[in-house]
Amino acid sequence: MRALTAPDATQSEILAQLAVTEALLSRVATKVSGRQRDAEIVPMPDLGLPHNVRRIHGGFFTGAYYGWESDVPMVPVDATVNLCGVSVFRTSADFPDAAEFSRRVAAAKAKLAAESRYVWNFARGNHFIILAEVRGDGGLLPPGRYLVLHASAAEFKDQYNGLYPTPGNWYADAVRHEEGADGRYLRYLHGAPAERFHRLVRMLEDYQCERQWFCASLVAGRESSLEEVLSVPHYGMPDSQSVAIGCQWLDPARPTAPLLTRPGAPLYLVRARPGGANEVTTGRGRRLLTPHGLGVRSDAALDLGFHPGALGIAGRRYRLEESLAGAGFTAIRAFDRDTDLTRVLADCPGTVVAELHQKYSYYRSGDHQ
Repeated sequence: MRALTAPDATQSEILAQLAVTEALLSRVATKVSGRQRDAEIVPMPDLGLPHNVRRIHGGFFTGAYYGWESDVPMVPVDATVNLCGVSVFRTSADFPDAAEFSRRVAAAKAKLAAESRYVWNFARGNHFIILAEVRGDGGLLPPGRYLVLHASAAEFKDQYNGLYPTPGNWYADAVRHEEGADGRYLRYLHGAPAERFHRLVRMLEDYQCERQWFCASLVAGRESSLEEVLSVPHYGMPDSQSVAIGCQWLDPARPTAPLLTRPGAPLYLVRARPGGANEVTTGRGRRLLTPHGLGVRSDAALDLGFHPGALGIAGRRYRLEESLAGAGFTAIRAFDRDTDLTRVLADCPGTVVAELHQKYSYYRSGDHQ
């Protein structure tokens, strides 16, 4: 595992668990391959807690790249893989005030429900729709209005055809279980089901881009222009032998990606540079790993305990179906341009090429100005 330069207290506890996950990935890859196979986890500067309790219980956390060698297709299902990312669109849409923005978002949500098969999920977890402005010398982006959308392909999550390890779904009977110590384990698919799983994830890369454009067009309205600036996944499978969770994997030929911050704060576009320890080789070529945000830390010691059907964390026990969203002991990391951004760009070399200033936003806590 490639250690962070200066992990905080939450990350130090997580890294201890990731060492176990890495060993289990190697053990399972070796078992299905019939010879020694290795695994490597690459944590990002925003390594932190996911909301998904089942994901933590299975040994996976947000803000990391999980890679393994295997001669046989293999997928760890408790990574709870889907396809999620951020899309940025330049638009001529005019929103004179927060009330009009909220009205247009509500109308888009209603139309999506009535006239499409897409599932509205922009108020789930850390997803959002933001109207942002680029001001003055915008750097890479010309001044103007931009819609920024963050959501996942919810149509392929918990349904029978989905990718989450839901009881009774299309691959439920094929899940295998590798026991570890202290309640740890690794659940996985191998062979044909794992190969099909990866094909579905690859298909979702194009699907997600179209989904984001469709939703953005509903918010912008038919009379407004809409131009995609970028659409970058930060959750999926970079290749058949890796999973990225809250971690962007950038082609060096297209190295620009968003860095998410906090509600109301500017968002940044960062152009990654090669040559750092954040480079990996995938089945689709070299990739630059970059964080997608600041990550969720804990104000209390995690003291993780892995029990059958439950997770002990920060002095409380959660069922696997529960979420840490809104948990009193968690918070998005603070962001200071002179410290946190400097640390992010030291671990994952890059340059800020544009700032998007939030004007109006819609997310889990409601509408905000």
